[in-house]
Formats: sequence, structure tokens, C-alpha cells
Amino acid sequence: MSDGHDVSGIDLERELARYMAEHRISRRMLLEQIAKVGAFAALAPIIAACSTGAASASPSAAASVAPPSVAPSVAAVPTATPAPTPPPVPEAELHIWNYAEYMGEDVIPSFIEKIKKDYKVDIKVSSDFFDTYEGMYARVTAGQTGFDITFPASTDVPGLVAINKILPLDLSLIPNKTNLGAEWADPGYDPGNQHSMPYMWWTTGVAYDTAKIKEAPTSWTALWDERWRGHIAMLDDQREAFAAALIQLKFSANTVDDGELDQALALLKQQHPLVRLYSVEDQQYMASGDIWIGHAWGSDIYTVQQKKPSVEFYIPEEGSVRGSDAAVILDGAKNPIAANLFINHLLDAHVSAENSNFIGYMGPNEAAKAFITKDLLDTPWINPDKAIVDKLQELLDLGLDTDKYASRWTELKAGI
Repeated sequence: MSDGHDVSGIDLERELARYMAEHRISRRMLLEQIAKVGAFAALAPIIAACSTGAASASPSAAASVAPPSVAPSVAAVPTATPAPTPPPVPEAELHIWNYAEYMGEDVIPSFIEKIKKDYKVDIKVSSDFFDTYEGMYARVTAGQTGFDITFPASTDVPGLVAINKILPLDLSLIPNKTNLGAEWADPGYDPGNQHSMPYMWWTTGVAYDTAKIKEAPTSWTALWDERWRGHIAMLDDQREAFAAALIQLKFSANTVDDGELDQALALLKQQHPLVRLYSVEDQQYMASGDIWIGHAWGSDIYTVQQKKPSVEFYIPEEGSVRGSDAAVILDGAKNPIAANLFINHLLDAHVSAENSNFIGYMGPNEAAKAFITKDLLDTPWINPDKAIVDKLQELLDLGLDTDKYASRWTELKAGI
């Protein structure tokens, strides 16, 4: 005679565990109930529920039910591991805006080859050149360039970030960041390299023609020497020119103190009757023969020396300026993945070395030094030792206080 509850074919242990979990019954509670009313009375409702539940619930449904709170003795149903996110695939185009002659000849072809190999993408890369830095900067701030990547001076990076004209980098796509030298891994102008990667850097100092100046000057004061009147050139760059004066006066090249800036202006006014010209074309004026001594950028003079070996260069003993250009991705870039991957390519040790060897600038890439020519590495103003580097100041973005320099620079130039 049947009792109405056929439990044949039922996995009682499993069903018991399910019933206890669904009704929040612990094993201890069940044992206490058995002790009070006996096993048959305590288990009867459970057996009844097991037989009806097993008949009505599909195996898949039963297995997928997981109560919000499961008793410790009941194993939870394992969750399937999600499939890994596939790596982003670069776009099929990339548009670069740069100075002319400021990138090794094989850098872009090797990037195209790498993208083809790694991603099976036939990327097309265009490289255009801006006529002047000022023109490039004006278009970037206007937000209408049509380019993905450009190379502003590091001093301009904070301002471009503040007005949202450059995008944050995707550092997960730039693992070669680890190749940066320690002094470039967390620059003051862009902490953590969140929006830019240093590209090339240089020193500012003094160039002179040994055919005209037989002594070997070592100080900034040589640019104030009456003996060279009419044969002195200064860089037509307000921050660089003021730095030459400020550093002589033992002030910071980034000072915004009005008193210190007035003293620097007075020193520049004292100099200006001696100056033949103010220009950023230091390669031209040091090669011309008309300028015997001039304010100049070291990497440019390295290039001049290939044609005019009588020109020498030194970093003044009082200290000087270290400048750099940075690679950034422009707001509105249509190819951001490709742009991040290209910046990573620039930080490859071999690629960075190729750039340095081609243009005569030192990159920020410590790993690249193993592949840079000995001549470049042995040039003290291209690859200065730590004692000199420690005396170099990096020009910083001064925000609205830049007007303090601009107004004084205008006053100086008006008097020439």
C-alpha cells in the first residue's frame, strides 16, 4: 500500500540539502527537531516536498536555483569564468603632425610593419609638418587640426590638459613606458605621464666660434661681454632669454616674483646694445660667421658642428635649462588606439635610438642608450652626466603669470 509519496529514483541527500537551503533550515535545527518529535515526524514534510519538487522541476532549473543566503554546508553553484576581453584593434589610419626632420626615416615604416604583424591591419600613416610652432599651437587650442598626434613643448602640456585639447593616454597600450629614464617617468608638467610621453629633450647654453673667440668661456656672462659687441645672438624666446638672466642672478627660471623678474629685465636691458639679433634660427646664425657667440640649443649646435667644426658649445657653470617635446593625442582624434600604439612604438629602445641618431637629440629612453652612436653619447651637452643634469631647470607652465614675462619681454624688445 502506497503512502502517497513515491521517493524512488530521488537523490534524497541532494533534495534534502535543497529543501533545507530554501527553507533556511540548518543541520543543527533539523537534529533538534528530530530529537523533539522523532525522525518520521520531522522528515515527513521534507520527503513530501522532495517527491513533488522532483516531479515538477526540470534538472536544469533545479541546478540553477541559488538562494540569496546558502547554509555553510551547502556548496554554491560555481560561476562560469567570463571570456577574456580581446585586445583593442587599431584603426586603419593614423595622422601625425610634427616638425620636419624630427623623426627617423624608418620609424613610420617599422610601425606599419608591426601593426600588420601583430594585428593583421594594413594601417595607413600620414605625416605632415607644421610651418611654425606658434601656428601649430593656435590650431590645437582652436581644436580643429584633423590630426591624431602632435608634439608640443612640455611647458604647454598642462595648459592643453586644462582646456581639454589633449586626451588621456591609455597606458595599458604603452608598456614601453618602462623604458623611460627615472627623471622622465613622473615629470612635473604631467605627473605619471597621464596625458603625454616625453619624446626628445635638449639643453640650452652658449655656442661660440673658436675661429673668432680663442678663449674657452664657461659662464652666461660671456653673452654680456663688451668684446663681442655686434656679434652676439640671443634666442628670440622670452622664457629662455629670461632664464639666462635669472640663473645668473641665482633665481629660479620659473619665478613669478615681480622683484626678481625686474632684476632679470634690467640685466637683459644692459645686454641688449651688444646683441646683433634675437632669433630662434640658432643653426643658421652660428653657421653664418656673423655671430661669434650666441644663446643656443645644444642639439642644434651638434648639427652645426657637422658642417662647421670650429663651433663649440657649453652648458654654463651656473646652470641652465632642460627642455623637451612631448607626444600627445589630440582631442577629437579619430584613431586613438593607433595613436597610443604609435606612442608605444616611439618608446621602443631601437626606435628611440634611431630617432636620436637621426636628429641629434637625446630621447628620454634609458633602454635606447645601448643603441645610440658613441659620438652622440659622448657629447656632453647632448648626454650630460648627472652632475650637470642636476643643475638644469625645466621650464614649467606658469598659467596667467606668463604675462609677467610677456609684458617685460615686450618692454625689452621695444627698446631695441
